[in-house]
Amino acid sequence: MNPEDVFASLTAFQHALAGHFDWLHRWYQAVLHRDAGAVVPDAAVTECPFDQWFRRAERTAFAQFPGFVSLGELHEAVHDKAEQLSVRARAGQTVTTSDYETLMISVLDFGASAQALEREAWKALATVDPLTGLGNRQSMRSHLIGERDRAIRQKLPLSLALADIDHFKKVNDTFGHAQGDKVLREVAQVLRSTVRPYDVVYRYGGEEFLICLPGTAAEVGAQVLDRIRTTIAALRLTDERGAAIPVTATFGICEVTAEISIEDAMEQADLALYDGKRQGRNRVMVYTGG
Repeated sequence: MNPEDVFASLTAFQHALAGHFDWLHRWYQAVLHRDAGAVVPDAAVTECPFDQWFRRAERTAFAQFPGFVSLGELHEAVHDKAEQLSVRARAGQTVTTSDYETLMISVLDFGASAQALEREAWKALATVDPLTGLGNRQSMRSHLIGERDRAIRQKLPLSLALADIDHFKKVNDTFGHAQGDKVLREVAQVLRSTVRPYDVVYRYGGEEFLICLPGTAAEVGAQVLDRIRTTIAALRLTDERGAAIPVTATFGICEVTAEISIEDAMEQADLALYDGKRQGRNRVMVYTGG
């Protein structure tokens, strides 16, 4: 998930929602005061700004949120009911209080669904690192505890790994923080695209990343990490002048057991990572308890 895309879609969503209710107000006034010579509008969906936003949002990450599809359906229901009343009003027929109440039920359902979708979007933004698009530490701990509990319950292995970009301070000092941010994004993309579908990657902080490897013993996980390490080392990044930016990473991994907590496991992975740095960096180290 790209948080910038989600935030842009969320901002557009809020404008479109305001436009929808502006449209609804104008429509209501025209139907209510039609005897004063107001033209009763056609309530077609295409006249509403919200429909335009919804069609664009179908191609963005916003469409992945629960309730997105049903929100579109509820929006159409509002316009369908409004159009039924428009037809009756244009024909000079009486629009009863009961007719308006039926419409208002749809309006309230749509409003409640829109609020729920907005809360979901803000929740997602709060748990995503804005620079890399990875999960952040706020969302990490509860997920890791859940994975540990599942591994214990199902008697499956589980490994945690920490990855640290080598000499990252030197990258910032030599090439500038903008290039440092680019390195972080590129490494995050490698991690996201190279891990297996059931693995999860978080930005742990600074230039560190945490990788959760369900169903994986430490030795097997080390092989997975070494492939990632090789891919990172093969990156060919340059600054705006074309100067090469060398990028490598060191990994530490440990296996989670019923006898240790998630916090203890992260500490063990960090110890293995430190050993990797001490031995020259750009390598994968397995925690052995020594």
